[in-house]
Amino acid sequence: MHRRVGLVLLACLASAQPPVSAPSSRPKIGLALAGGSALGLAHVGVIQWLEEHHVPIDYIAGTSMGGLVGGLYATGSVSEEMREFVSKVDWNSALGSGPPYRTLAWRRKEDAVEYPAAIEIGMKGFKPSLPSGFSPGHGVGLVISRFAAPYSDMKSFDDLPTPFRCVATDLAEAKAVVFSRGSLFEALRATMSLPALFAPLEWHNRLLVDGGLVDNLPVDVVKKMGADLVIASALDIPPDPTKYKSLLGVAGRSISLMITQNERRSLGSADLVVMPDLKGLDATAFQKYEDFRKVGYAAAEQKRTMLLKLAVSDAEWQAYEAARKSKRRSDVIHVDEVEVAGDIAPRRKESLIHSIQAGGETINRSAMEAEMTKLTGMGRYDTAGYELFHTPDGKEGVRIRAHEKTYGPPFIRPSILIDGYNGGGIQFGIGGRFVGLDVGGPASEFRADFSVGTLNLLGGEYYYRIRGGKWFLAPRGQYTQFTFPLYNGSQHTADVEQKEWNAGADLGYAFGRFQEFRIGYTVGHLDTVQSTGSGATVPLSGRTGAIQTRWRYDSLDAPNLPRNGVRADLRAAWYTHYPEVPRQFPAFEGRVQYAHPFTSKWSTMLIAAGGTTVDEFSLYPYFNQGGLYQLSALDRHQLIGNNYYRGGVWALRSLSGETVSFFGRFYGAIGYEAGRAWHPSLTAKPRNDGVVGLVGETLFGVVFLGTSFGDQGSAKVLFRVGRVF
Repeated sequence: MHRRVGLVLLACLASAQPPVSAPSSRPKIGLALAGGSALGLAHVGVIQWLEEHHVPIDYIAGTSMGGLVGGLYATGSVSEEMREFVSKVDWNSALGSGPPYRTLAWRRKEDAVEYPAAIEIGMKGFKPSLPSGFSPGHGVGLVISRFAAPYSDMKSFDDLPTPFRCVATDLAEAKAVVFSRGSLFEALRATMSLPALFAPLEWHNRLLVDGGLVDNLPVDVVKKMGADLVIASALDIPPDPTKYKSLLGVAGRSISLMITQNERRSLGSADLVVMPDLKGLDATAFQKYEDFRKVGYAAAEQKRTMLLKLAVSDAEWQAYEAARKSKRRSDVIHVDEVEVAGDIAPRRKESLIHSIQAGGETINRSAMEAEMTKLTGMGRYDTAGYELFHTPDGKEGVRIRAHEKTYGPPFIRPSILIDGYNGGGIQFGIGGRFVGLDVGGPASEFRADFSVGTLNLLGGEYYYRIRGGKWFLAPRGQYTQFTFPLYNGSQHTADVEQKEWNAGADLGYAFGRFQEFRIGYTVGHLDTVQSTGSGATVPLSGRTGAIQTRWRYDSLDAPNLPRNGVRADLRAAWYTHYPEVPRQFPAFEGRVQYAHPFTSKWSTMLIAAGGTTVDEFSLYPYFNQGGLYQLSALDRHQLIGNNYYRGGVWALRSLSGETVSFFGRFYGAIGYEAGRAWHPSLTAKPRNDGVVGLVGETLFGVVFLGTSFGDQGSAKVLFRVGRVF
């Protein structure tokens, strides 16, 4: 019935003169926007065409990315502002699995480097559980807040510059939830919650996910709003069987088929359908927003004849624009009040409030968002959002809400190591790090490490922030046991088992998220015994003790595969006791890593490291070289000594294309290494090798597969899952 009425109205318009009557006499036009990840950016082009040709939008509704674009328009933005808004979004950050590495607290950076798997197991109530989505949605929440925050206290979405609706799915009842009032932020966050990718939104004891599962093209919703005519902006990519051979490809296609079925039902009830030609475009290619806009604009142009019948006169268009502008709220707000909800440490709360007030009388949004992202980088909170508000007595303010992770703390970061090369066998290990936050005070915590396999380890550290400030005390203890090989030249002659326990305490200063200094004393016991071979070593057994200092700095943009920044680690120790060494002696070690991008695809990485125990040469296992990224063409531990140096330069070429990577990126890698480990009686002449391979981030850690060729004819085919570089 509705479709017949729409066709009659279109026919009447076709025979009529250009519209000159008052806005109230024309049919009310609604626009329904389909979901489709990056494909939804094509809607911006459709809206641009409608604006340029004076086709008014009286009602708008969308699902998923269609909801985001629809909400942006509904809050008063015009197409040019929408283009500018989309161009400024860092989509990799917005859609990432967590806060950017640079914004992590220092100890969370340590976790990410030492345990590179992207899996975090919650242990709240000491019951293992996983997060409900790959991404908690903090980044996309900030994107929504940038335009939705001024409209947090509306009674109805009909009060927006353009009346708006968006659709989510109730997971429990498997039915659509249409948002027409309440928090605009929550409505948009719910419609964007693609299952498994983004965590569901908890809303009035319901779990809401992406509305595309039940109503991806909400034509029916627009009709119920009061539209006489509904234009549907639909998204449909021609199937490409070559992309359905992987696990993710099959899963993605299965979801899209389910969505396509409910979308086709909606297409049949629309009065006019605009269908952008999306062939060759990818649903994760958010950086190609201009390409999407252009195909959306072109699709509307193809329907030019029909759409122009809906155009209004210049006078009517000006009245339409004026009506929208009169309802638009300013995103510039004076800071009369600041509300911070959530159990946030006093110093962090102070930083948040200071960032908000840094703009003087008005809110400094960029500083505020940066502080909220840092808040999520502490580990306890998964999202932090904000709303602007007005009080009855005329005051203006901002309300900050931090959402604590539902599955922890405490947490476990699991790890796996698989390391192999031809002729050297495979090393295997599994383990993890247990992290308990705010134990004994704000920012204080307990961490315990454990692993079995190639390295057997059990250890822990209690990190106590004195009065919640920058100074800290860190008592610790650890037991390790592993076997390392000994070589005579390139010949493997023996294996040595080493066991060590130690305990100590450090006093340190936490400069912030980029550097740390500590000094302390460690006492322990070291035992080495030859487990295979004969006559190669003298067993060591005895007490160890050392005063140690360590300074570290890290401004890299990623824990293991950085493209930009610097990491430095400098250590110095004065040994008071060491087995078979009758005197005290010093030891020094340093490592610097530098990364720099040249293009969007190419980057380089430089690594320099070295260490010495000065003249003390009886410490044969103190330093070693050999193995992947430590002179890769050599066997593990092939070179040992009380001195070493190593340098390397790597070129990395991104293989991931111009798309947002939800599960990490892969690179082609080529490198050159030179270095040596030696005793004073041996040569310090460097060994050299070249390395080429494929390296990438995965859910289980960094993966490397490649080959290395050395200066003396040695060659290796190498494979590793775990930490690289």
